[in-house]
Amino acid sequence: MALFPKRQAVLLSAAAATTARSSMTISAGAAGRGLAVGGAMMIMSMSSSVVASRIHNAGISGVNNGGAFFVSTMPRHRRRPASAAASPTRRSSSRAGASQLPFQSLTTRYFSSSDNDDGASSSSEKLTTSNKTGDRNGLIRDEIIADDGHPLRIYSRTARSSDRSTANDNDKTLIAKGARSILLLHGRTWSSQPVFDLRTSDDDAKRQSTLQSLADLGFHAYALDLRGFGETPRGYNGDGNNGCQGYTTPRRCVADVKCAIDWITNKHHHEEEVLVDDPATVNSTSIPGLEDPSVVNTRPALLGWSQGALVAQMYAQHHPSTLSDLILFGSIYDSKVIYSRKPLYDPSGRLISGGPNVVKPAPPEVRNTDIDSLEDFTLPGTICDEAALTFSSLALAVDPIKAAWDELHEFNILNPALVHVPTLVMMGAQDPYLSWSAQRELFERLGTEDKAMCVLPGCDHAAHILKARKMFVRGVVGFLLRKDEF
Repeated sequence: MALFPKRQAVLLSAAAATTARSSMTISAGAAGRGLAVGGAMMIMSMSSSVVASRIHNAGISGVNNGGAFFVSTMPRHRRRPASAAASPTRRSSSRAGASQLPFQSLTTRYFSSSDNDDGASSSSEKLTTSNKTGDRNGLIRDEIIADDGHPLRIYSRTARSSDRSTANDNDKTLIAKGARSILLLHGRTWSSQPVFDLRTSDDDAKRQSTLQSLADLGFHAYALDLRGFGETPRGYNGDGNNGCQGYTTPRRCVADVKCAIDWITNKHHHEEEVLVDDPATVNSTSIPGLEDPSVVNTRPALLGWSQGALVAQMYAQHHPSTLSDLILFGSIYDSKVIYSRKPLYDPSGRLISGGPNVVKPAPPEVRNTDIDSLEDFTLPGTICDEAALTFSSLALAVDPIKAAWDELHEFNILNPALVHVPTLVMMGAQDPYLSWSAQRELFERLGTEDKAMCVLPGCDHAAHILKARKMFVRGVVGFLLRKDEF
């Protein structure tokens, strides 16, 4: 018997986890009371608040086309004051049609002023993000400056007007609110453009771009290139003492994600964050910009794929208060995997690991290949030849050289019990890189009761760009909007 029967969603909740130890699969139809949508189920366990997930269909052909749903448990809402913003500015590349209104940063150390190049920003004079693929039909590029002055590339897209015009009235209301942001993190080998913005046509008629699909649904969706990936250069520093020296390390990735999260938060700080015990008791006129003072959380959500999910989990452990939600998609977390430490010294006695003053050898420059670019596609019939070849071409154009990962032992601090952010664990039912036991352990040990698990039937590791990608988007959107009204 197959572990994950085809066209069947495998569902787990905190309450069902004990049962799952003895029964490896749970039928979507037999898992309990829930909302039947497209042949699968969403089952929710509610405490003192009545909550539901709303999935709206702006451009995703309705909710009856099949999809995987999930079990969710959520705590009672609590009152949270709107956060106050502090001072300095961002450095951004110009973009056509983008608003040029200034906004504030919560912390001064993450951003350097474009007209005050001193201190940490000095290294940015030597390094800059590049444009490797041209306009790509309106792909928006921003450059943000990390705490050590290193430039980082972040991408986004705007919603297409055709999708706004065809959305129903409820969808238009949600799109108009525009209150939710999400940052996407790529994996070990490929950067954000092929992973989250794949397009086989100029107008993305097949809706292959995750960035575009989320933007069309009213989300502020962003994707970050980590150091050494895509249009973010490797982490060299003029004095050679930044601990990276051309390598990509987990801690440095977390610090860079913090910069991106702060940038997104400050960009949308005008969208008030309010959590209330009883929306009926709040006067909507007392909350600027909100007509419906229900549960609104405008901190960004964070989604990490594959090894990017390890970075996302590590970030959530260190900075839980900066996130609204966490999505661990195709996470390669496994408590049985311990990354070994490197020796502190090389044979000559030179310090090469373990501190800020190390002198590392130059990172290797290993070329990616056509075979590398197609290795994540393992299930026949799940992706068309055109999409696979487009992915390969774009991936090799933006990532011709493999990023040089180092200090992977920093991932050894990962502990699901230290994750207190509402979390969705997502995986393809036939992902060859994951084990069911590790995914179940990850879910069970999460330190939050507001969690859900979603298994995508008939999918392997790259479910978000397969033919089943709409099901992936529904799962993400359903979790993010689980507290919205029907």
